Amino acid sequence: MSEVLSRRAWLTEVTRKAVSVVADAAQREVDQRFPPKRRPPGAESEAAFLVDCTRCGACAEACPHDAIHHFGVDTEALAGTPVMVPENRACHQCEGFPCAAACPEPALTVPATTTWRLGQARIVEEQCIAWNGPECGACISACPSDAVALRLQNWRPVLDPAQCVGCGLCIERCPTLPKAIVLDPLGDAY
Repeated sequence: MSEVLSRRAWLTEVTRKAVSVVADAAQREVDQRFPPKRRPPGAESEAAFLVDCTRCGACAEACPHDAIHHFGVDTEALAGTPVMVPENRACHQCEGFPCAAACPEPALTVPATTTWRLGQARIVEEQCIAWNGPECGACISACPSDAVALRLQNWRPVLDPAQCVGCGLCIERCPTLPKAIVLDPLGDAY
């Protein structure tokens, strides 16, 4: 009996290590192609997400703003998994998070909060119209109502990093090219 248990324990440990290796490789792939930690709202940790996500596409279909995309077949372990690039297509932080609610697996669960952090916006003052001359303020009213991170100070946008959820709505509204607001990754935080 102890030989069976030790084999089972060994197999369990080998499986855990294999999942960890795959998750690390997947994270490197994500980091190369997209900023890290950009899974849809309610996502589990990356390792658990890769195991639990069946690549069914339900979250992307449920997103009313087409903000969820899927990694292509050339991304190997990540192929078919959902990813968000809020600096290209903003997450509107929809009420009830229909993307998470549509997930039939535990990969996504509806957040208990009304917002979900995807990154940290940063104003690039050298590119911002309001910081270089005439007033603008196109970004100011873009923040989700529960996370008002932008305000005007002396007719210039100022960002409160503690309130920013990284949804990308302010970037979407910014009229400059290149954009005067960029999105930095959260690092290991979700």
